Amino acid sequence: MLTTYLGIAIVLTVLVLLYVYSGQTFNIYLVIYVIGAIAVITGGTLTAFNGNKILAAILFFIGALTIFITFGLKWFKAGSVFAKTPVPWPPTINTCPDYLVYYPRNKADGTKEDTCIDLIGVSKNGGLQVFPKEALNDRTKVPTDGNYYFSLKTDSINTSAKNQELCTKAITAGLTWEGITNGESCTSGGNSTAPGTGTDGCPAQ
Repeated sequence: MLTTYLGIAIVLTVLVLLYVYSGQTFNIYLVIYVIGAIAVITGGTLTAFNGNKILAAILFFIGALTIFITFGLKWFKAGSVFAKTPVPWPPTINTCPDYLVYYPRNKADGTKEDTCIDLIGVSKNGGLQVFPKEALNDRTKVPTDGNYYFSLKTDSINTSAKNQELCTKAITAGLTWEGITNGESCTSGGNSTAPGTGTDGCPAQ
């Protein structure tokens, strides 16, 4: 039993040094690798040791430990394949909420506004009216009611605050926006926050 604990301690010590060498914080692949290494090295060594094959147990322990360290340094050092940080999802955020189309609106006062329009009726609460398709080719039929437009204009300058504002507007309009909101709360890196509860709400565009 003492031999078992000693073997595990040695393996853990070496692999922790490997972990530190890789210059990483948390890597699930390295954790799995460490667990697998412990299972293989201790299991094989104890099997040989219990069979009274002392020399084979020692050789297996040294050989297996060397192999795991060698490949661990190769696979998990900084910049290697398994050391790369997963790409956040989504990699980019769309200009408009889901299924909406960008539309440069010409307002009655002569100014232009960046907006998005709904051509198929995706709003869950009717907060954004369906834009008439005929208006795309006939400017005389372009609606002047603001309920047909999802404005991309924000009062905030700070990126987080801007996205929080867009999130709140999307929820009010009954829309979802991948990377911004699921329609009920603001999303950021897999976390959710209720709109208006802070400035860390949604990721940057």
